Amino acid sequence: MALHTLFRPGRIGTLELKNRVIKSPQTTALANQDGTVTERLVNHYKRLAEGGPGLIIVEYSYVDDDASKSIHAQLGISRREHIPGLGWLSDEVHAAGAKIGIQLEHCGRQKFLGVQPIKTASDVSWDYVESQYGERPQVLTEEEIQGVVASFADAAERAWLARFDLVEVHAGHGYLLTNFLSPHTNKRIDRYGGSFENRARLTLEVVAAIRERVPRDFPLSVRLSSTDYEEDGITIEESVQLARLLQDAGVDVIHASGGHHALMEYEVSPWYMPRAVHRSGWEKIKPEVTIPVIGSGSLVTPEVAAEVLETGAADFVSLGRAMLADPDWTRKAQEGRLLDIVPCIRCNDGCLDRGLNAGRSTGCTVNPSMGEEYRYPVDPAAVRRRVAVVGGGPAGLRAAAVLADRGHEVTLYEPQELGGALVPATRSPYKQDLAGLRDHLVHQVQSRPIEIIATRADAIALADGGFDLVYVATGAVPRTLPGIRLAQDVTDAKEIVSPVVVVGGGMTGADTALWLADAGHVVTLAEAGEAILGNREVFTDAGALPKILTDKGVDIVTGAEVTGQDGDGVRTADGRLIPAATVLAAIGNDSDSGIATALREAAPELEVVTIGSAARNGRVFDALHGAFFEARRA
Repeated sequence: MALHTLFRPGRIGTLELKNRVIKSPQTTALANQDGTVTERLVNHYKRLAEGGPGLIIVEYSYVDDDASKSIHAQLGISRREHIPGLGWLSDEVHAAGAKIGIQLEHCGRQKFLGVQPIKTASDVSWDYVESQYGERPQVLTEEEIQGVVASFADAAERAWLARFDLVEVHAGHGYLLTNFLSPHTNKRIDRYGGSFENRARLTLEVVAAIRERVPRDFPLSVRLSSTDYEEDGITIEESVQLARLLQDAGVDVIHASGGHHALMEYEVSPWYMPRAVHRSGWEKIKPEVTIPVIGSGSLVTPEVAAEVLETGAADFVSLGRAMLADPDWTRKAQEGRLLDIVPCIRCNDGCLDRGLNAGRSTGCTVNPSMGEEYRYPVDPAAVRRRVAVVGGGPAGLRAAAVLADRGHEVTLYEPQELGGALVPATRSPYKQDLAGLRDHLVHQVQSRPIEIIATRADAIALADGGFDLVYVATGAVPRTLPGIRLAQDVTDAKEIVSPVVVVGGGMTGADTALWLADAGHVVTLAEAGEAILGNREVFTDAGALPKILTDKGVDIVTGAEVTGQDGDGVRTADGRLIPAATVLAAIGNDSDSGIATALREAAPELEVVTIGSAARNGRVFDALHGAFFEARRA
């Protein structure tokens, strides 16, 4: 796929953009508690601008001090005191070569602070918020609705005064305006409920008020969920109708996305969801309007994004998590350096599970500097050292590349295929994003002056090898069951005979079961505990994978402690027999730091550092972050 379509100039209203790549608004929780701008937030957007996108749309900012703030450390645009910091942010992005917009938001029922007021269209509660805090939404009165309209207009004027190039109204993803647009959340019987015309009234009033307040040549965007994927929710047909009305009302661009927070697998689609997941929405909206359409949602790679533009499905593409993973996504794509792009693996771990969901700022599994831009440069080392890295998994590969960039002489030992645990983890087509990370990490090592030795490292040989420092990145050793093959040792689904029992309902077991079921096998997933994926997995995995497995025909059996195998299948502790022609074990892993112990005994004077799962079992996040920070200290 030719990528040139990404880099053609474009126009939104009066705004000229140097290319068709837009950084999608994505909350970072990098602001102060009062919504004011911080240096961390400025540095984040400045760094994104340096990566070459045509336009950066800054994360959602709350428009009033009553009920619009959604989350901790959210950026504010609700009062004049916010303008100086916003102006600083705008100036820094402009100086780095990009245009800048800002998104305006009222949270509606999606308020994650645990306190009233929570104000929305109706008292339709979202059980996630209610179960956490015991609070239900309050219904906005018509007088309060007019106050919300005025707040959006006031906020838009502040954006203009701060010299942003564009302002965007958030009418998607389950926030206030979608609470009115969707029949699922709008049960009103006044002029703001019932018919489509009534449900669209608030959004159109907000647009009209903004158009009256700011100059006509100040571009206005509206972000829509083309559908929220609820059975009784927003339909694509109504979104098309709304897009036409918004165009007539003076909107300059439609930013088309999809989903809402109660169906997060659509809003922040994980690895098991399709790429370009909302494409059907853009393709229906675009021919019905003459203003441009921005396509958004899991575009991830330059090839996917370029194909969207090449086929005319959208006029611009916006990327969120992909630019958290690599702020230089645009520049590297334009230079044809595709394997140098640090790929988003759509894991939702660093950004959400360990980030916003944990009450922290947004982070990134594959980019340890996200949110801490400029703080952790990989500078040349003061003294060049001979360094051995033992293990070619994600931690070893990342450490080796960083060490080489610091100027050290690096030797990497790996007797098997480079990638370590990522090799069996990427057997399934579902894991195309993780496979991209594996290819990237391998390329980073192979494109640097790193000696790769395809043998198993020996402690004595390492001790006698003249190394100043050894990193042990041997990963984890799978636990075994007597006579039962390890799930991760299977590389070809065709060699397996059905029915299959996969023993162990963690991520490896669930992943293996999904892969084999997709290949047409009859699969039972046997878990000793009360539920599968019970070991603190990422919320989008734990929430959706059980249903996906069931829909694929996998029989999930819990409370099934497997004690052994016989000719007919496996036996459980309570005497059950689960029929099987093939049995695979996926019962967890133990850290493998044996060579580190042997090396310290053989050469006490040698510096030895254990990283990745050799030090502590973890996910990709732990391997890459630990390796990066250890290696940059060498």
